[in-house]
Parts: sequence; C-alpha cells; structure tokens
Amino acid sequence: MGNIHPINTIPTPTVETYAELQAAFDHFNARIFDGKLPACLITLQRNKRTFGYYSHERFVCGETGELTAEIAMNPSYFVARTIRETLSTLVHEMAHQWQYHYGKPGRR
Repeated sequence: MGNIHPINTIPTPTVETYAELQAAFDHFNARIFDGKLPACLITLQRNKRTFGYYSHERFVCGETGELTAEIAMNPSYFVARTIRETLSTLVHEMAHQWQYHYGKPGRR
C-alpha cells in the first residue's frame, strides 16, 4: 500500500480520532517517558471489562515486517468518562509499554 495520499483533505472521523490519540501519545511520551517509548499501533477496541489494554508484539508492520505493540482504548467509555480520565487510561497503558521495555513486565 506504500504511499497512499488521500484525495480529500477534509479530516474524516477516523483521521481526526486517531490523530488526536497519536498526538496525546506523543505528548505523554515526551513529557513522562522522556521520548523513550517506541511507536506502537493505537486502536479502538470495545471490551466490556476494560478501559484499555497494552499488548506487546500484536501487529506486523507492513513495510518492515517487524512486530509492533498495541495500545487499545475502549471508545465505549469516552462519553461516560472525562477527557482527563480517558487520557489517564492511555498513560496507564503506556506505563505497561515502558515496563515491558525498561522494567519488569506484568504477569500477562
């Protein structure tokens, strides 16, 4: 799929949502984790039992074939929780990512 460029320059809901999540990830990575966290795939996953989760080596990068981690956020809670609470979930999952790379990973 390489270099696909959208013809339409009007932001779509998909582009807008994922761009905001990526911007938040980049912000917290720089401010809290000193920019040490590697890039990962941020997804929206509906799971009744969780606000979000971190999963190491969950996806394959198309261009490089390397495995990349996933941080999943549950959009079902976006309306019920404040932005601050939702972003705290993102940071929580980023902490799991940091643990995996630099600390002691959790049991799962």
